[in-house]
Amino acid sequence: MQAEVSQAPSKRELQKEVRRNAIIDAGFEEFAVQGFTATKLDDVAIRAGIGKGTIYLYFDSKESLFQEVVRKNLFPMRDAAQIHAAEFKGSATELLTIHFQRMYLGLHQDRMPQLVAMIMGEASRFPDMADFFFNEIVSSNQELLQNILKKGVESGEFRDNFPVEFTQILMAPAMISAIWRLQFESHSPLDMDAYTQTHIDFVLRGLKAD
Repeated sequence: MQAEVSQAPSKRELQKEVRRNAIIDAGFEEFAVQGFTATKLDDVAIRAGIGKGTIYLYFDSKESLFQEVVRKNLFPMRDAAQIHAAEFKGSATELLTIHFQRMYLGLHQDRMPQLVAMIMGEASRFPDMADFFFNEIVSSNQELLQNILKKGVESGEFRDNFPVEFTQILMAPAMISAIWRLQFESHSPLDMDAYTQTHIDFVLRGLKAD
């Protein structure tokens, strides 16, 4: 039986993928600058260098475009964190430290602080957007942190009476740092390396077993 030969994408398919990515990138820029409510698909089209009607060949709404922006920009970080944690052979302390370092790097790259601010500021008005972001990003990070905490308890590194369900306590300083840099950087700039390490040290001291 002759083995199936996978065909390379045609020139037309490659062009469609390039155009689709250009729309997603333009959507990211518009959402980050304008916010979800104020973003217009007309402006996304102008930024992408296409006609507005072309957007509807790829996305049926602003909401579906937002979901693809999240998938392209946040899913790789989410998936990489999960794979790294699953394959990591070191201590829970080391894993938690690396996870926070990666989280900070992700939160402060490109226009990520603006995207975070938009989601936190507008999610309450758009339940579907909030549900999507929570289910796809927040809940997986919560589960990952909980698993690291449980690993630390089992190994005797972390105290066993820490309420592992309250992962918000661990994530909040990282989220606030993104908002702070966006809103107050010119007034009170953050040394992100020092801030990150201070957060990690603070968390580890709080978790340390007696």
